[in-house]
This record gives sequence, C-alpha cells and structure tokens, in this order.
Amino acid sequence: MSMICFTLACAAERSDTESEPQLGQKVHQSSPGTDLYIPEFSQPTGKYVSRLLLRIFNASLRKGSLVFIGNPCTPGMSVMSEDQDSAVASVLQDRHIKTVVGNFWGKPIGPGGIVFQAEPFMVLELDEKWKNLEDYKQAMHSKYRVRVNKALNCSSHLQATWSGGNELSETAINDMARLLSATLARKTLALPPDLKGLIKGFCKEYGDRYQTVFLRDENGSCVGFLSCVTAANQVFAMHIGYRAEFARDWHLYQRLMLELIGRYIQTGLRKLQLGRTATEIKSTLGAVPLDNSILVYTKSIFLLFILKTYKRYFFKPKTYQLREPFR
Repeated sequence: MSMICFTLACAAERSDTESEPQLGQKVHQSSPGTDLYIPEFSQPTGKYVSRLLLRIFNASLRKGSLVFIGNPCTPGMSVMSEDQDSAVASVLQDRHIKTVVGNFWGKPIGPGGIVFQAEPFMVLELDEKWKNLEDYKQAMHSKYRVRVNKALNCSSHLQATWSGGNELSETAINDMARLLSATLARKTLALPPDLKGLIKGFCKEYGDRYQTVFLRDENGSCVGFLSCVTAANQVFAMHIGYRAEFARDWHLYQRLMLELIGRYIQTGLRKLQLGRTATEIKSTLGAVPLDNSILVYTKSIFLLFILKTYKRYFFKPKTYQLREPFR
C-alpha cells in the first residue's frame, strides 16, 4: 500500500554546494508543539507510476496540502500514542492542509479518519544478565541457537567495523546510499531523491549517536551495513543495505542484526527497536511486535472515498508467524 510505503520514503531535502542536508522537509507554519513534514517521491519502479505523474504529485505535495505529523524519516521515533489521535485531526484546522497522516502505536479509533494496520515494530528487550553475545545465545532454545551460529559461521570471513556519524567518510556514505537504494528498490513505491543527503542529514542531526556497522569482504569491499540511532535510552535501527547476491549464502541480514545486538548488550541499554519488515526473522532473534497503525485524516471527500473503498475491498494487512526463541 502506498500510504504505508511512503512513510518509509520521506526524503531529506536535496543537498547541493549551497545548502546543508536536512532531515526531512519540515513545515515551518506547524502548530505549536507539533512537527509536520512534507513527503517526496522519486525513482519510480515503472510498475505503478510514470515519471510525469510523479512530478505532478510531488509538485502538489510541495504546496503542503499533505503532511505527516512527526518525522517519517525516523521510523519508531516519531510514533504517537493511541490517545493522541485528536492532535492529528486538529492539524486540518490549517486551511492550507488538506490531508494529514500520523503513525501510531496500537490501533487508534480515529473517529472521522481512516486507520490502516501496518507491519509491527519489532522490539528486543536485552536481559540485564547478558554481558555479551554468548550469554544472549545461551538464553535461546537449541534450535534458534543453531540458527544464530550458522549465520555467524556463514559470514565469518566478513569483517565488521563500526563508525559514528561524525567520522563517516564520503566513500562510506556512497557505499551506504548505493546499498540502501538497491535493497529498497523492490520494496517501496518510490525512493527518496537524495539518499546521500538523507544519510548526511542523520550525521548532522545525531552525530556519533548515529552509528553504522559495515560488513566487508576479504578485498575490503562493503557488502552490507546497518545504521542505528540512540535516543531516550533506546536504540532505533534505521537503515540497512546489503549485496543481494550474497545475502542468502552469507546470512547478511541476520549477521547485521547480530552485530547490532552484540554491540549494545555491553552498553547497559535495555531496548533495541529493530524496525519494521522481516517480522518473522526478527522474532527468531527474540524481538516481539508492537502494534503499529497509520491514521489518515483528509478534507477531500474524493480521497476519503478512495481510502474507504481501498480498505474495505483491497487492503490486507501482512501476515506473519512469530517465533519464541528464548527458554
């Protein structure tokens, strides 16, 4: 569903020699205490939308008629509680805004709005008794411990290195943007127009609270990365990219997640938000789901009709099977 997709594809403003990258296109006339952001799409797959239609759509969005409440560039960090749905509706009091979208924990009622169930955020609680990755593995049932060991063994030839946002080189950022683009290409309706600008925006905003692990092969080539942000005593997984041709044989996705877990077990932080998607894989690592919904309010009778029709006849929340790896 595009409404779900573009919460993942809100872009940093285009960076050039005259301006600094920014983390999202913020609406300056937002209500007190409420941050609003304008989404933008680019690089369509060709299956859903033409470039001409995309340009027209983006031109409409830049007028600020459709906004997000909270920054969709930071999934998991801009989520509202169920009892805040009235705050989303109140944004429509601005005569320039026609449609507002909010990301919520749980399943808000949203009177007058349309609620879509999105994929859950997967959260791993780190046991205070764990001191390292070996303690984490020993807390698992043998079947899941074998899976973790297999992922580590199949990728044992790869070297993992961490870098903070203040020390990311231009080469590293280029690698991240390239791998992120390739990984997202078949998973979203459209990609942000400037992935390098998006990553630089995170570096500028969070500095060394924005951490990235890189996996490199014997030749020093980057085959995968995972970035995260530390905030409010939690760790939020943000961006992931990897070489698709090696992903299955080398278990790149699991290895990157295990690198994240292993690093933060030792820090005293107790909660890792591993993000959306790959729900079942993350559950095999011990993460549990938090219900996550998209709430849409609109003044447009036509759009309201389209959304209601889509939800009633076409929308099907993604199904998944949860695992319980811990003893």
